[in-house]
Amino acid sequence: MTPKVQSWLKSFRNGIFTILIPLFIAIILRVFFIEIYKIPSSSMEPALLPGDIILVSKMSYGARLLNPIKFFLKKKVEYVRTIGWNHIKKGDEFVFNHPDYNSFSDSFPNIYGTCLVKRCFALPGDSVIIKNGEIINGKTFEGRMVEAKHKKKVFPYDSTLNWSVGDYGPLYVPAKGHTMNLTKHTVFWYKDILRYENPNSRIKDSPLVIDDKTILHYTFKHNYYFMLGDNFYNSNDSRYWGFVPDENIVGKAVIILFSYGEEGFRWNRILKIIH
Repeated sequence: MTPKVQSWLKSFRNGIFTILIPLFIAIILRVFFIEIYKIPSSSMEPALLPGDIILVSKMSYGARLLNPIKFFLKKKVEYVRTIGWNHIKKGDEFVFNHPDYNSFSDSFPNIYGTCLVKRCFALPGDSVIIKNGEIINGKTFEGRMVEAKHKKKVFPYDSTLNWSVGDYGPLYVPAKGHTMNLTKHTVFWYKDILRYENPNSRIKDSPLVIDDKTILHYTFKHNYYFMLGDNFYNSNDSRYWGFVPDENIVGKAVIILFSYGEEGFRWNRILKIIH
């Protein structure tokens, strides 16, 4: 091999390493540590504005990793999670996949819908209570008169409850390991979760049937969260579609990197800490 060829091969090898090492670092950061997300709507105003570009910390609650065996062999999307730096607390703003419970009627069920960001209102084991536009931590929301314009059915779509977005609950948020008595009402209220945790189950008017056995007491397999938007009367959140499973959580919203809206670049929002 001539010196010229050797020099060319050395330069080629160095060039490959120059490309691969930064690429490898970027992949590690993307998979385990950070996500970039753009705020698409006004549901989190005033904390987050449409056009905010935010940094999401995956390790705050543990990085979510796709299980390749389940995916390639069973065509099933399932995740495992690493140990996180912290636990989810009330008031945390985090990014999650909208829970697509309706997908379980498809041949390839996938509960991981579009990414959203909301504020955690209730943790596993809590009861959700909203009365007259006032939530249990004492914070009140302007716009109670606007509520008359928001007569959409609210979760769990039980007309006998007579709930609305400003007068809601009490509703229990399921916690992993908690056992609940299954009645006609609880099966109806939690049917999405029961189907999610038991894809082969059958739900009639009242009983839950798993493997041809009628279940009267059920122990939940996952933790769930109830999410609200800060723009209380203009937010599509858990009041309309229910609970967020732990597997759907992507990471905690920590920093606004920069922001751009109709008025132009928002200089006062560069590297703003998200509270």
